[in-house]
Amino acid sequence: MQKVTSIEHLKQLAYRENGDFAQFYIFLAGGIARSGKMISYRPTETKNWLIINEIDDSYQELIDKSLSKRTSIVEAIENGAFFYSDIF
Repeated sequence: MQKVTSIEHLKQLAYRENGDFAQFYIFLAGGIARSGKMISYRPTETKNWLIINEIDDSYQELIDKSLSKRTSIVEAIENGAFFYSDIF
């Protein structure tokens, strides 16, 4: 696991040339629980963040500005609780 340190870092980790998703986790309650997210960053599309929330299989298509308003990802990054996993 690798800690995500910023939105720019998240963009680098979530971008795949073929559009595939990458696996991320938000650690909750001091690491006792976690919330899985599959994220694809697509810089050339209008809605450039595609997110699958594994807890309920919900799907979101977001623009940069709404990432902090419609998800807890930015807050988790700021709190050091957002991680990239290169193992599915």
